[in-house]
Amino acid sequence: MYIQFCNFGPYVDVKVPADSKDELTTDIYRRVRLYKRISAVFIVFSLFLVVVVLSLAVELNVKCPESAEPNCELCQTMCPPLKGIRECQRSECEEDWEMFENSCYFFSDERLKWQESREACQKLGGDLVVIDNERVQRFLTEDRGMLYWIGFHYSEDQKWMWINNTAPTQSFWSNGQPKPDVQGSCALLNGGTSDLNNWLSNPCTVISQYICQKC
Repeated sequence: MYIQFCNFGPYVDVKVPADSKDELTTDIYRRVRLYKRISAVFIVFSLFLVVVVLSLAVELNVKCPESAEPNCELCQTMCPPLKGIRECQRSECEEDWEMFENSCYFFSDERLKWQESREACQKLGGDLVVIDNERVQRFLTEDRGMLYWIGFHYSEDQKWMWINNTAPTQSFWSNGQPKPDVQGSCALLNGGTSDLNNWLSNPCTVISQYICQKC
């Protein structure tokens, strides 16, 4: 095989050896195979990215149901809560109710006996408040200047119990409280004090304001 080069002078005949031709052909085929393999890898990777994007798009389009009362079980099934986030939260409370964390609280103006207070709360869709941690106790105490019935009473089993039949995990009795435990004693929260230990035991027949709670 002869290749002629022109360099503004007489043609010079250059002979390309047969071995060089074979090596050139082999190198070209090798490069083609390499490019095909690289292309195949990029195609597979692109398809994988498309599947991931479509999956994320479908997941983001799932919405929790909107209703007046949250359906916690359904919402948690469709939209599992992130770690550290409460499983079900209210977005707002009814008029005259105050929100704290995931519950609504109602501070009454009328004064009733303990049992009457509980019945009044139940008519409003809740019950007397249950205090199970210091955060709730602090919220109920701050900026309140009244005595309020709470859902804590001396039960027939001769022990202090909450209205949901659970024993207290933490209590906030005032010094010297509770008084000698007797049947018919209930707990009042003394709002507006700087001391969180402000529960007082009194006969359940005493009339006082009350605090309702609903989730």
